[in-house]
Amino acid sequence: MYNIDNQKMGVIYMKTEGSIRHKLKQVKYRIVQKAVRNGLSRKPCNCTHSGLVRGVSGDDLFYVCLLDADRPKEWEGMICDQSVPPNCPFFKPHKSKEEIESEIDDLLASGDMGAIASQYPDISALLWVLGGIDEIDETKEEDKDE
Repeated sequence: MYNIDNQKMGVIYMKTEGSIRHKLKQVKYRIVQKAVRNGLSRKPCNCTHSGLVRGVSGDDLFYVCLLDADRPKEWEGMICDQSVPPNCPFFKPHKSKEEIESEIDDLLASGDMGAIASQYPDISALLWVLGGIDEIDETKEEDKDE
């Protein structure tokens, strides 16, 4: 095989369905691990006790610890910046590892390619390719029937 400039080119092989499914598993595993790491990291946005304070224009300003906010006379209203959660004894993440994994699984199982593509374009591309493989398989079966 030669290109326009008459230079020899390597042969390009298509990936098998099995190798694409394997890559899909790898990509999904990495995405789930990253989501779990981010979701359980000790940041103000991940704590059940933190509340976001917004400015007049709706911009996010900072987080405030709302622990004991139901008791205003005792509540200190401490600002919770990036330095507080790593050492806070009351830090509790919004979601568990299982909830994060379940959210991703539910999205992927929904089959909504638009939603999947907006959050996980790599997975969307692999699912699209696998969808094409299913169509190719159906076409081959139709050819056999004729």
